[in-house]
Amino acid sequence: MAWHYAREIPDYARLDTRILEGDVAVVSYECLKALEGGDEVENLAIAVGQRRRSQGVSLPALLRAYRLWAKDALEALKASAPGCLMELAPRVLELLDRVSEASAQGYELAFEGKLSRGPVVGIGVRLADAGVVALAPRHISLSPEAVLYEQSPFGVLLFLAAPLCDVEEELKGLARKCRAVLWREEGTDALKIRAGLEEALALGGRLQLPPGLYPTRFLWPLAIALDSPKGRERLLGLLAPLKAYPELLATLEVYLQSGLSLKQTARRLDLHPNTVLYRLHRAENLAGLCLSRVEDLCLVSMALYLYRAVGATL
Repeated sequence: MAWHYAREIPDYARLDTRILEGDVAVVSYECLKALEGGDEVENLAIAVGQRRRSQGVSLPALLRAYRLWAKDALEALKASAPGCLMELAPRVLELLDRVSEASAQGYELAFEGKLSRGPVVGIGVRLADAGVVALAPRHISLSPEAVLYEQSPFGVLLFLAAPLCDVEEELKGLARKCRAVLWREEGTDALKIRAGLEEALALGGRLQLPPGLYPTRFLWPLAIALDSPKGRERLLGLLAPLKAYPELLATLEVYLQSGLSLKQTARRLDLHPNTVLYRLHRAENLAGLCLSRVEDLCLVSMALYLYRAVGATL
């Protein structure tokens, strides 16, 4: 359906292909669910209006996309279930009215472009995971007025007018549901939040992270290392003695990711805790480290970030 919109509507043809395919697919699916089960879709449609405004799609183009969706839905019903067409056609048209009106409302909200003063949580989503923003209204229990969307060269940004404690668990659930990496930045300065998220989106793609909600400061060590050629050389040199022992590198990395827990590391690697302990001691001896020292842990963490990010040869 996404290619259909791009072919018929010039504004949609200018959108990034990954955003168009992922977002349109999720929105279409949610509308079909609403058609089938009578689900509420107003908040979803308001969010669509906000996103399209931030992406530079005109309101007439947005409403035309909904009309195309309704036309395609009726044609699909006519072909696959002609006996149900008389019953479902009025529901398709009623749903078209509902989502069109709500999306127009969301379009105006985005046009105002301002959140109320107070704490703001910013969320950065890479382009490949753009479908996350379509599901956000299902997982985040905030009014549409408290959520704004922006298009960034690096991905999609959401701004939530709420303290982190109010939305953190919902955002974690959204990340798990969509199997996506979400970057978060909080504060009261929208410009600073935006800058932090864009840096995280630019750097975060270098790392193979499991789905989850990550603070942007998670990437500060990587940013520091990438800014200094001599720093890169030193950090990669720290891991050089482990080059011939990939199992030690892997164990060290999982140990850090597991919060320095031997049991969790052993479980994730399917090893006995004593084997994990032996490998850690072996890595310490080879690299001249002491993992009980905070400064050594910081250096190893930065070195592993850099190693995984740049794909360097030790």
